[in-house]
Amino acid sequence: MPETIQEEIKRIERQIETYEAFDLAEKARFNRESYLWTAEDRIEWQELQADNELMLRKLREERNALLEQLKPP
Repeated sequence: MPETIQEEIKRIERQIETYEAFDLAEKARFNRESYLWTAEDRIEWQELQADNELMLRKLREERNALLEQLKPP
């Protein structure tokens, strides 16, 4: 059964909140532990951050497109 636009927006917003919480936790971990990391660890962390940011951008664009559909003509 297809979701309504409002339900889809809520689902996407929950995903955005999850990714943002993960991002905050990872940045806190970086501040606590990064001085112990090897160069490879830092590169891996940067790649993870880039992937996370890409997903957040995609989700926000998807949410904005759905919000545009809700606007009256």
